[in-house]
Amino acid sequence: MKKVTIKDVATRSGVSISTVSQYLNGRYNYMAEETKEQVKEAVRELNYQPNFMARNLKNRSTKTIGIIVSNILHHFAVSLTRKIEDYCDMNGYSLIICNADDDPDKEQKYINNLISKQVDGLIIMPTTENDELYKRMANQRFPLVFIDRYMADVDVPVFKLNNSEAVKTAYDFLQSRGAERFCYIGVADQLQLTPRVERRDQFLKLAEKNNHLEHQVIKDTNNLLTERISQEFVDTDKTGIILANDFALMAFLNYVSESGINIRGRHHIVAIDNLPLADVYQPRFATITQPIEEIASNAYETLMQQVENQTEPRQMISEYEGALIDR
Repeated sequence: MKKVTIKDVATRSGVSISTVSQYLNGRYNYMAEETKEQVKEAVRELNYQPNFMARNLKNRSTKTIGIIVSNILHHFAVSLTRKIEDYCDMNGYSLIICNADDDPDKEQKYINNLISKQVDGLIIMPTTENDELYKRMANQRFPLVFIDRYMADVDVPVFKLNNSEAVKTAYDFLQSRGAERFCYIGVADQLQLTPRVERRDQFLKLAEKNNHLEHQVIKDTNNLLTERISQEFVDTDKTGIILANDFALMAFLNYVSESGINIRGRHHIVAIDNLPLADVYQPRFATITQPIEEIASNAYETLMQQVENQTEPRQMISEYEGALIDR
């Protein structure tokens, strides 16, 4: 079967090769909407797959790395990006930071833009809905690592928290503090993101194992989670509360503030991710801290091995244990 070229896309869409190139590189701010749709449709119809490595042949190295974080508002994303930037700086690399907002279209645009800028490699917290793009990059051996999330059918090295163990640690701690019922609060939307799925599923497994106790799951989107908590949370003494991430923590604390309920001495709380807020909020609550420095260091080192030595990663999924901090 004849390989589809950029010339074929230009012919099908009725525009110049230069226009197609601008579209593929994300430079279409001043492109007519009709032209953009014509090129987009031609790429889809012809199943055109750009060669990512070929774009970097002109300059073998730009000493630049790109990182695409899922949501820059997450404490984990900010802390990890800072560590990656430190490693880049120590080794003479620059870091370009992009925020995908868990938007697959935005993520795809950033990937194409960064590759057009000839970055040497990419670190991504994937949205999970650009499977074919990830696969093409992996198949063409473009230097790439994932953090926090993995794709089952994509051969890209992943560095992530052991989410199941983190929830079990939180659950066991709450039991040791005398919790008699349990409530899991987390963010949920149409994206089946690894941390959300693994943490919730582990809680449900523990609920099934301890079915003599009462368990509750409260979930909604970031914007609606506080309202959902106010509608569903059962304010019963000796409730052990697991907050799945920093967004869930803030939603719950907003609910506490707005409702005026008293949680001191009545409930026990564990939040996954160690926010600085945990050191000053009253009453104090426990957290599960991620080994951010270890995750960042190993992810960066693996990416650099691909960039500088073109070596294949030895391990596809690296999981790290979180540590409980009791306050």
